[in-house]
Amino acid sequence: MTTEQKKEITAYLCGPRDYAEGVALYQRYGVNLRLKRQFAVEDTAVIREILFDELRKLAGLSEIEFNHLPRQAVKKTAQLNDVQAKCVILDDEKNDESALMELADSFGVTVDELVSPDFQERVLAMDENADRIDELTDELEAARSKYAEAPEPVRKMIRFREKYPFLNSTDCPDVLKILVADMFTAYGNYKAAHARLQVLGDADSATAAADCETVVTEYLKNREIWDELEYYRENGVILGKAAKFREMEAAEDLTKISDVDLMGQLRSAGVQESKAKKAVEEAKAKKQPNEKAEAAFVKWSNRKKVLKAEIDRRKKK
Repeated sequence: MTTEQKKEITAYLCGPRDYAEGVALYQRYGVNLRLKRQFAVEDTAVIREILFDELRKLAGLSEIEFNHLPRQAVKKTAQLNDVQAKCVILDDEKNDESALMELADSFGVTVDELVSPDFQERVLAMDENADRIDELTDELEAARSKYAEAPEPVRKMIRFREKYPFLNSTDCPDVLKILVADMFTAYGNYKAAHARLQVLGDADSATAAADCETVVTEYLKNREIWDELEYYRENGVILGKAAKFREMEAAEDLTKISDVDLMGQLRSAGVQESKAKKAVEEAKAKKQPNEKAEAAFVKWSNRKKVLKAEIDRRKKK
């Protein structure tokens, strides 16, 4: 990508991040056709996170740079109710998800607790709040309204972020944030393949087999990342069993070899991948399992991705 194109994407990420504008940007500059189709037809909290992360990569921003981008405030106009009382805006500079979480955190509760009628009654009954009953009532009712209007994916995202608050910490290992992005992608792939399986006809056996493989593979990838997050939440240290860690170790080793050897390994990986793919296709044509060939295909496909990533990294220097 050109420098100007990267600046255009970075400018978008620094702004309010309108979803339609983000999709249009990815349609122009993105290369993943599956994601282009998915972004065009599905707008959920998870899909938005994936879109922003893909745009981050196109702009050449690291996780740390992305998380510290200056954001342009989105000014909201307060609406007046029937008695012309001014509604409370949770926070003009944050989206509803972040604003709800910060408000809940200020009270020392979760968002689910914040929007419960019982919590509002307890807060308003406290003596120290007697001089600001109206203000608190408006604020809590606004929060309940925002939460009620939020689609379920957004609510799930709020619960996810509250369950793993360390992801918002400045000392959270970058690899965990990368894993979260991978987890969202894996879940999106899983859902898409699962949905296709529901409508495939009997004649689409080859497609069904491929989608079944995707469902299983992406589900397992999703679960191993959940295990990593749970382990870090409970122990404060990285478990390190997810495939991403093996990929990172392999990528680290590649930094020590010459350009010539790197290209040689890429060609070799391509040959091995083709052989494994042919063996898998032959087994499927005969309706015979060939787990060894399938494992080899996955192994060499992943190896090619790692090698290409290292080549791209060197080209940017």
